[in-house]
Amino acid sequence: MKITILRSSFQTDEFVKNEYADLIQRLKNECNAEINIMGDESVETWRAASLQSLPDAFMIATGGVENLFKRIWSAIDVETMCGPSRQKTVTMIADGRNNSLAAALEILTYLGNIGVEGRILHGTNDEIISTVMETHGSASLRGRIGLFGQPSDWLIASGVDRDYLHQHYGIETIDIDLQRLIDGIKTIPQTEAEKMAQTILKRAKGVVEPSDADMLEAAKAYLAIKRICQEEHLDAMTIRCFDIVKACGTTSCLALALLNDEGIVAGCEGDMQTLMSMYLAKRLCGEVAFMANPSQLTDQSSMLAHCTIPLTMCDETTIRSHFESSIGVAIQGVLPLTDYTLFKWGGSKLDRFFVTEAQAVETPCSNHFCRTQITLNVNLKPYLLQHSIGNHHVIIRGRHADQIRQFMLENDIVECKM
Repeated sequence: MKITILRSSFQTDEFVKNEYADLIQRLKNECNAEINIMGDESVETWRAASLQSLPDAFMIATGGVENLFKRIWSAIDVETMCGPSRQKTVTMIADGRNNSLAAALEILTYLGNIGVEGRILHGTNDEIISTVMETHGSASLRGRIGLFGQPSDWLIASGVDRDYLHQHYGIETIDIDLQRLIDGIKTIPQTEAEKMAQTILKRAKGVVEPSDADMLEAAKAYLAIKRICQEEHLDAMTIRCFDIVKACGTTSCLALALLNDEGIVAGCEGDMQTLMSMYLAKRLCGEVAFMANPSQLTDQSSMLAHCTIPLTMCDETTIRSHFESSIGVAIQGVLPLTDYTLFKWGGSKLDRFFVTEAQAVETPCSNHFCRTQITLNVNLKPYLLQHSIGNHHVIIRGRHADQIRQFMLENDIVECKM
């Protein structure tokens, strides 16, 4: 969820962070909250695009923010955010310190005067956290997704209706010209790339194919993609990978692995349905996800593989080349033999899903498949070979099927059975 904290011009961001340190930390840890602090002076410089969506809650940190809220509200696309399929209630958090409750009451009255329902969450930190968990237990998907180039040519059934995403989930999608990334890679300073490459090498168990030059180019790609994500305030992104291979002689596998670890959901091949599966895993379950190809199926088990995986999912990693092209840098990760959830949210209007839980029984290292491989003790043949929702599926550490099914039930989304 996203929470915007409002403070008066008499206080600083640092004051808010210190004054509400415990509550802010608990909102982050227990509610998976993304926190943004705003004052009068920051509204003018805040990107207009960032004001086009309603946060899940406003936290009123001080008095004197009533006009600040009014200015923010006037910049929000209220018609879209409060349409028939959107949440209409504006939630405010105010524990009473620093005249916060007084300001929240004034804002609540203002909202009532313009016909908008509002509510104030007030009390101790325990009471506020408990109420936030109850009222926002279902994932908020509002955010901004960047599409670096068009989907790969072979993805003929993995697109998503972008207007539907915006209308039903408040997700804004923007196109990013791959030439902008290609040009950006060329501008990354050599010393910055070298430092990044060394950091990655220290985390890896070893290196097989890639040279120092390969590591340098992969680091540049990561830094250039990350810079664009920051410039565009992206919550998630997907990329037409092979065009980068052709144009720059490197891959984005390493970049996607690192971005997922850093909180930017990142998928490859421009597969929007799988990206949305990863995005939901992050927002609903608080987990990064491994986007993978089903690669080998038996009546007892299913093996999936791909060339990028969040490093935090792995017990150890080895630096490899990209499997299909033998170019650039990919990740060969060894995942722990524990419980996982296999999930896919699909359909052009995201009207179907598949989910099951399983245990990892092996992490193979075959030269016939993409670099990171995992075998789950589940027979997926009846589902995958007859009515699969596309190629890529995502693997999430832990057991989350019930949580995912509840979200799907609340949104009238049909489950594809085994």
